[in-house]
Amino acid sequence: MIITILKKQTELYSNKSLFVYYLNIHMNHNKAYQRLTAYILCAVLLLGNLPLASFSPPPAQAFSVGEEREVGEKLLSIIRKEFPLLDDPDLTEYVTNLGRQTLLLAGPQFFDYHFFIIDNKEFNAFAAPSGLIFIHSGLIDLCDTEGELVSVLAHEIGHAASRHIADRISKSGKVNATSTALMLAGLLLGQGALAQAVVTGSMAGGLTANLKFSREDEEEADRLAYKWMKEEKRDPADMVSMLKKMRRVSRYHRKQVPTYLLTHPEPENRIGYIDDLILQDQQKKIQAPDEFAYQRFKYRVQALTRDTQSILPILKNKAEEPGILQNDPMVFFGLSQIYLANRDYQKAEESLQKVITRFPDKPILKTDLGRIKFEAGETKKALEIFQEIKKQDPDEAYNTYYLAKALQQSGEPAKAVLIYENLTERMPTYAKLYQEIGKIRAALGNTALGHYNLALYQYYEGSSLSARYHLDQALKGLSERDPLLPKIKELKDKIVRIDKM
Repeated sequence: MIITILKKQTELYSNKSLFVYYLNIHMNHNKAYQRLTAYILCAVLLLGNLPLASFSPPPAQAFSVGEEREVGEKLLSIIRKEFPLLDDPDLTEYVTNLGRQTLLLAGPQFFDYHFFIIDNKEFNAFAAPSGLIFIHSGLIDLCDTEGELVSVLAHEIGHAASRHIADRISKSGKVNATSTALMLAGLLLGQGALAQAVVTGSMAGGLTANLKFSREDEEEADRLAYKWMKEEKRDPADMVSMLKKMRRVSRYHRKQVPTYLLTHPEPENRIGYIDDLILQDQQKKIQAPDEFAYQRFKYRVQALTRDTQSILPILKNKAEEPGILQNDPMVFFGLSQIYLANRDYQKAEESLQKVITRFPDKPILKTDLGRIKFEAGETKKALEIFQEIKKQDPDEAYNTYYLAKALQQSGEPAKAVLIYENLTERMPTYAKLYQEIGKIRAALGNTALGHYNLALYQYYEGSSLSARYHLDQALKGLSERDPLLPKIKELKDKIVRIDKM
C-alpha cells in the first residue's frame, strides 16, 4: 500500500518522475530492500513538498559533533534493520585491529570508531558520521592482499578524521538526522539503479548530490592514507593496485557504476598523483608481508557470504595442483571452511589439518579446529582445545568466545557468562554476546539483568520494539536503588530518541 501511495505522490512532482521508474524496477526486491526503498522515498517526498526554488544549496552551516553523533546513531539503526552484517568476533576483531593501527597514527578523534562488514556482493565501503566504517564483502573479494584492504580502510579513516562527510552535510544546509541517515543508507544500499538515483539525484534539498566527495576531499584522504601506510611500514603501491581495480570495475560497469565510485570519483587521477608520490619518495623496497592472516580472513568471509557449491569445485581443482600445499597452503583452509559451511565435518578437519601441518606456529588454526569439533558435537574435545589456546593467548577474542560457548554447552553457564561479559568490553556492539548473557542470567535467577541484556541484543539487531519490551520487563519489581535501573533508563531513552528522529 505504501508503495502505491508513494507512486501517486511522486507523479505530482515532475522532477521526481525518475523515481517512479526506479521504484518499478525494484518492486520485486526482498522485503528488507522494499522497506528501505520506502523509507528513502518518504524522506524525498517530505522534502519534495518544499518549493522548487528551495532546492538550490543553502549557505554552508556548521554540522556539530552532537548532530553527527545523532545521524550516526540513526544510520546504524537503519543499517542493522535492513542489511545483513557479518557479526563474527573473529572477522570483526581482524578488521578492527587493522583500523586501530591506522587510528593510532591519526591521533585523537571525536568518536570511537566501529568497523562493520556488510554481507553484500557490491563493491563498496563507506565512512559514515560518528566514526562508523562499513565494508561490503564484495570489496573484500577484490582485495588480493592485506595492504589493499588497509589502503581502503585508511582512505575511509582519512575522510572520517577530516570530517569530510560532516562538511558535505554542512554545505547541504540543515537537514534532520532521519533524512540525512536515509540518504546515507541509500549510499550503502549498493543495489544498482535505485541507489544511484538516491545518490546522484538533486532531491532532498540537494543533500545527496553534495554527499559525493570532492576532488580535494579525495586527495586529502589519499595523502593521509599514503602517509599512514608508510608509517605502518606498508607498501603504498597497494594503494595504486587497488585503485587500478576500481578503474577496471568502473569500466566494466559502464551502465551501472558501483556505489563506491559514485562517492569516490576519478580513480584515474588518483592513480597519477599517488604514483608521483611513490616516485618522489624513492624509498627502499618494502619486504613482502606475511599474508596468512588476510588469506584466512578472506576465505572465512567467502564461506559466509558466497554460494559454497560454486566455490567448492574451484578450490578442489586448485588443491590438486602439484606443490600447492607448499606454494599456496591456504587453499586447504578455504576448503575446510566450505566443508564446515556444508556440515561435512570430517573433510573440514582433514583439510584444516594440512594447513596446521604447514603452519604449526599459528594457534588460531587450533581454534579453527576446536570450532569444527564444537559444531560437530564433540564439545569435550573442543573445550580442551579452547582451554589450551587460552593459556597461550589469553586475549584472543575469537578463541575466548568459543571457550565460553563450549563451557555453556558443557553445563558451566556461570563460568561462561563471566567470559561473555568481559568480551562485551572489547566488542560492545556484538549482539550475540548479549543474547547469551541474557539467557544465562535469567536462567541463573537474575530476571532483570537477563531482560536488560536481551534488550541490548534486540537493540543491536535493529529491533527497537522488542528491545523496549525487554526493558519494560526488566523494570518490573526493580527497586529504585538497584544499580541496573540507570542503565535501563538510559538505554530506553536512547531507543525512544532514535525512533523519534
